[in-house]
Parts: sequence; C-alpha cells; structure tokens
Amino acid sequence: MSNPQSRLRVRTILSGAVLWISINLYFFWTKIAGFIFLLTGLLELVSFILVLVGCFKLVYRLITNSNWRQTKNYLTLLFGLLILVSLNTSSLRFNENTFQSPALVKACYEGTMNTSRLYFRKDGSFEDFNVGWFGHVVHHSGVWVKSGDTLKLEFKGEPLDFIGSELIVKDEVLYKIEGDSLVPSPYYLGNCKGLN
Repeated sequence: MSNPQSRLRVRTILSGAVLWISINLYFFWTKIAGFIFLLTGLLELVSFILVLVGCFKLVYRLITNSNWRQTKNYLTLLFGLLILVSLNTSSLRFNENTFQSPALVKACYEGTMNTSRLYFRKDGSFEDFNVGWFGHVVHHSGVWVKSGDTLKLEFKGEPLDFIGSELIVKDEVLYKIEGDSLVPSPYYLGNCKGLN
C-alpha cells in the first residue's frame, strides 16, 4: 500500500468508521462507567481530525491533480462528508432506545457539575447514568414495576440515594417515599433540557 491515494483512502475510511461507531455507542459506553468518556472522547477527537484532514486533502488533490480523479477517491470523500454530517444529525445516529427496550418514562437531573438520566424501559428494566466531573460515569440499573402512580424499584448492586426504592410520579416530578411523606427528588420528567 505504498500508493499515497490508497493510504489516504484507507486512513479516512477507517477513521470515519471508528468515529461513527464510537459516537453511536454512547449509551453502551455509559454502562462501562468510570472514566470511559475520557478515552472515547480522545479516540473520537483524533478520528474526527483524521477524517477532516482526509477530506480536505482529497478535495485539494481532486482539484489540483487529474490523476486523483478516480471513483474510489470521490466515494471516499463522500463517505467522509457523510460521517461528518451525521455527527450533527440525530436521525442518522443511534439513541438510548436503539437495540434496547423503549423508554416509557424518562427523567433527568441536572446538577451544577453533573447530569443524570433515568430511563424506565418497557421490558421492566431501568437504568440511570450520571455523567460528572471529567466525564466520570456512574451507572445504576435494576427492574421496576408500576402500580398506579407508584414506581417500585429493585436495584442491581448499589441503590441510588437520590430516589430510593419507591417513587411517586406527580406534577412532572418524581417524589421519593420516605416513611409516610413524599420528598421531591431532583429529577424532572422528560428529556434533559441542558440547564447546567
């Protein structure tokens, strides 16, 4: 593969594939928890730069050198541009429900230094992932049952202190049951609004 055209094509295509796959695995990376987003963020940044540089080089070479005007180079450029466009087009990307049971109830908590998303899925499972300082992720999961306006949770592993094992859904807020009283949890119903 000493041909500069082949090297540029392979580098652009591989970088684009790695970038697209990693970005679309966001909701699976969260389950690994820890500082996974530092690693994936670095990988995605390097891949993005390589795709961007590859596309610029291809455009330059296609304009200035007639030997580069081959179908393979045009297709590689098109692939790279599609990858870059798909990054900002949510309909071309996977989301939290892709390959998983649909979320029937979504809730969000937005703190000063972290964001937590809570999904209650149709198959009876739930998960909460909290992304905090330096992309550190804490993931909680378990099973849930709905009885009227009450959600009963059974955690796998450590329970989530914010919500406890029983919740009441009322006025677009999740309330934690503590003894005989309702205590508002920091979660509001729906998708996160980007308040922090």
